[in-house]
Amino acid sequence: MAETHREGLNPQQLAAVLKTRGPLLVLAGAGTGKTRVVTSRIAELLEQGARPREILAVTFTNQAAREMKERVRAVLRGRDLDGMIISTFHSFGLRLLRERQRASGSDVLEIADAADQMELTTDALRECGLRREVVHPRFARFKISLWKNAAIMPDAALEDADDEESEGAARAFERYEDLLARRRLVDFDDLILKPLHLLDSDPKFRGQMQERFGWILVDEYQDTNACQARILKHLAGEKRNLCVVGDDDQSIYGWRGADAERILAFKKDFPGAQLIALEQNYRSTGAILDAANALILNNTRRQEKRLWSAAGAGTKPQLYRAEDDKDEMDFVASRIQKLLKAGQKFEDLSVLFRANSQCRPLELALRERQIPYQIVGTRSFFDRREVRDLLGYFRLLANPRDDSAFLRVVNTPARGIGRGTVEKASGAAAAAHTGLLDGLRAESANLTGTAREGAREFLALLDSLQATLAERGMGAAFDHLLEQTGYRHHLKMVTEDARELLQRDQVVDDLVEMARGHGMGGLGPFLDSLALGDDDIRKPKDEKPRGVTLLTMHAAKGLEFPVVFLIGLEEGLLPHGRTVVEEEEALEENPGRTSNAIEEERRLFYVGMTRARRTLYLSWAATRCRRGRTDLREPSRFLAEVGDDLVETAEDDRSEPLDSAGAKSWAESIRQRLKGGNA
Repeated sequence: MAETHREGLNPQQLAAVLKTRGPLLVLAGAGTGKTRVVTSRIAELLEQGARPREILAVTFTNQAAREMKERVRAVLRGRDLDGMIISTFHSFGLRLLRERQRASGSDVLEIADAADQMELTTDALRECGLRREVVHPRFARFKISLWKNAAIMPDAALEDADDEESEGAARAFERYEDLLARRRLVDFDDLILKPLHLLDSDPKFRGQMQERFGWILVDEYQDTNACQARILKHLAGEKRNLCVVGDDDQSIYGWRGADAERILAFKKDFPGAQLIALEQNYRSTGAILDAANALILNNTRRQEKRLWSAAGAGTKPQLYRAEDDKDEMDFVASRIQKLLKAGQKFEDLSVLFRANSQCRPLELALRERQIPYQIVGTRSFFDRREVRDLLGYFRLLANPRDDSAFLRVVNTPARGIGRGTVEKASGAAAAAHTGLLDGLRAESANLTGTAREGAREFLALLDSLQATLAERGMGAAFDHLLEQTGYRHHLKMVTEDARELLQRDQVVDDLVEMARGHGMGGLGPFLDSLALGDDDIRKPKDEKPRGVTLLTMHAAKGLEFPVVFLIGLEEGLLPHGRTVVEEEEALEENPGRTSNAIEEERRLFYVGMTRARRTLYLSWAATRCRRGRTDLREPSRFLAEVGDDLVETAEDDRSEPLDSAGAKSWAESIRQRLKGGNA
């Protein structure tokens, strides 16, 4: 293999690529080319004789895993990668569970998606006699997930609970686990927890995995939780060929179990580990990095590094002090309008905020100036009713004991199966220790009238759907389902708004196209791919940008834009008010100690700043209207930490909102650019 994967690497990147034996921590600052290091390192391993099946590379999102695969294929130029695993942690965990199930001949488990998990949590609370006023299902689901991510089981969770609501959630935890087992389901947290239990408890299985994976690479190591870190330690074994790439300064997911301390403790967990810091930034200008460096230096628990750029100094970040929140939004919209008129592309511009509640007034300001926009992180494709309806049929085929799927589809569209029929099916199921579907089959002969006809129709539909799936594949099965159920007509009957009906029809079309693309690949892999993440629903690469990108700072991690606006930089927003309260409580207990929560908020601001390539705008408002009351605001402490000398006051050169004639002309120019003039 030619050494093309080494070409163009800076000295630190090259050192990280060539260090292929033993534990290695690559401390990769924002924009320092960590993905190239990972892909080049895989190429180096293969060149040195590693077999593809001995290499495991894990990351956190489906999109990141896809991009890594594409980069590896590009670097290796067609070399056979058969057996190499490049996936998310959750996909890898599912793979281990599936392999274990096949080896043992046990029943295949299906994945409960987010809505299923909420439904099961609600059922568990109800069975425990806990009302929503005492323990809200969302709180219980959040706590159960936290406990599972920390490998805390129900008994220990009950001991861990320190208030009435947490105690109620812990009581529901055990019942929730029973409901999962009864329905042959696992939730997302189980895709990490159950493989960990296997590796903990089965030395033979653990040895097989250690023998198989000779080299392990981990991207975004700062985002790992305790269970994931333990899995990696098991897999590394005595070989210890573990390379982790991450940045403690970008650890912003503490609320889901990630811990920046994991990077800081890596050399203690793996004695003799080498540390290589990547500090040359290939994204941002020097002025932006100077401001970001000044900010993050205020964190006390971090690995020392200082980003620098060879791209030149550029302009300093622009700081705008608004009189109120309306003034702030109008400034942002006006400046975006000016940039667009100067020829800036839509995809070059983004506005980042701490909380979703900040988005609505921003939308209004952009609409006033006829500026199109797109919001990243809106309702999931798979949370849509029509998607859950159609997938419910296939989930029931894959797992006849999935009572959640049964209840969703048994009378959708309506076929005369009411609550009484379901109760009879439930009684039969309980007597036979089986699922509701088998209960309905057993009870169907005893039904009368429309219920009997509806049950016969429903059961026949499932049988014919199963046959179509086996004979002609996923796409034909979806076509058959839509035709036999009249589902599109059902949508027409239950949707009053014509535009909403068009959207729902389009969603159905998108789902059917996904199924057709799956071909004869089998129902299990199809449902797995959907349950493990909805970022597979992507815009076609040639689709024109829909407008300026609006998103939270958390959602912006991993992205970059030539121009970034960071808004609402005030105490109570960033850092968040909840975090400020936590800090005050921590200081009462231990004066002089900086809270972990405040350091994570500072890292979040740092992540936002380092998304900008050329131009960075910062803004805050002196007053803000909240719940009908005008509050005085203070600028974020983080702005003071950046310092006045590293920012410039933004010039207020906004134009007045356009009159109606000007608005029409501006809107027409926008439409033309969306058609291709600004592609």
